[in-house]
Amino acid sequence: MKRYYCIIISAVTFSLLISESLLAQQSWTLRSCIEYARENNIQVQKSQITEDSYAVDELQSKAALFPSLTGNVSHGFSNAQVVNTDGEYKFKSSLVGQYALNASVTLFNGKRNLNTIKEAQLKKQSQEYTTRETQNSIEISITQAYLQMLYAREAIKNSQNILESTEVQLKQTKDFLDAGSITRSEYAQIEAQYSANKYDVVAAQNSFDNYKLQLKQLLELDLDVDFQVEFPPIADDNVLQMVPRKEDIYRTALKIMPEIENSKLGIKLANLNKSSAKAGYLPTLTLTGSMGTGEIYSQSPSFFTQLGRNFDQNIGLTLSIPIFDNRQNKSNVEKASLDIKTAELALLDEQKALLRTIESLYQDVVSAQSKYVAAKDKLGSTELSYNLISEQYNLGVRNIVELTTEKNNYANALQEFIQAKYSAILSLKLLNFYQGQEISL
Repeated sequence: MKRYYCIIISAVTFSLLISESLLAQQSWTLRSCIEYARENNIQVQKSQITEDSYAVDELQSKAALFPSLTGNVSHGFSNAQVVNTDGEYKFKSSLVGQYALNASVTLFNGKRNLNTIKEAQLKKQSQEYTTRETQNSIEISITQAYLQMLYAREAIKNSQNILESTEVQLKQTKDFLDAGSITRSEYAQIEAQYSANKYDVVAAQNSFDNYKLQLKQLLELDLDVDFQVEFPPIADDNVLQMVPRKEDIYRTALKIMPEIENSKLGIKLANLNKSSAKAGYLPTLTLTGSMGTGEIYSQSPSFFTQLGRNFDQNIGLTLSIPIFDNRQNKSNVEKASLDIKTAELALLDEQKALLRTIESLYQDVVSAQSKYVAAKDKLGSTELSYNLISEQYNLGVRNIVELTTEKNNYANALQEFIQAKYSAILSLKLLNFYQGQEISL
């Protein structure tokens, strides 16, 4: 047996080590991040456990329809005075026992038992929607962190390219200084530009590391997991996709978003609670039955003789009619009616919140796409202008101030371009998500 347990423990340990090894070697795409989080996130797992708890409640509510059966057995010791055949009082000791079975079943209680079953089913279904809400929220957060990381990575590349070009210009300017073509103050300006560009690279790297850490924390990965992320190329087609009408997006979202379905279930639950409250006005009919013995002594006559003499059976109906309950039932019905109105307003609130989200995302997409087109044109013109100024500087026609000004314009245009690019992609992905489409790159 010990050997058997050792084999099991070894197998489990090996499986865990293999899983950790696969995680360490895995190159994470956006989709793999999302799927991992939807399955393994702690909040999701807690929500799924609550689902299981409601499933147990459902089984319990169904079991309440069946009769209950209770067995009672009691044993004791008796020492009492009795009159013997000579007319004398004498203490007599004996063992005493009683045995009984009691059963009961509710025949009618205004459908409260049936309503309890429906309530348990609706709560379980509601918790399933809550789990989906949690998963959706995590999916959106991961998408945001992933795209922010891609943006930061591209910012690093751009900053490094600008730094490299400044380094070349710094060396060239040093030659100009040595030749006496420029002053020391002019050389100091290009040195300052080089230092600023080095800072930009460090800042971009720090932003990338921060977004990568945020993504890893959202995935709840351990410290020893070597978190490597894939960086897919993103074409213009992904940025400039056609955007559906927001009315169509909203209609689709109303049908598939779990928060809307959950709010609808809230109305059903409120109506069910009102039905249960009204049942408080109705009588309750219960069928009861029992069989058992009176006291059976260890003395004569024999056990089975006493059992036959003392054995009795009972069956009966109990009707409980509410007559006056200090307004409790009426108050319960009135509160249930108010709960229905609250649930209806909660649904309306969720619908309005969903509409606001879709309108904002739609506007973000339209705005980011137009900015992307404009930023792309601006980047092309500023890059051309910078290249011309750079060539003229090399020929000694332009000065350092003009060169650094044009380089800063180019760097700003590049920054605006990638900001518009990833802003449009993020808004598009989220907008498609509200149409039921899978988020991926």
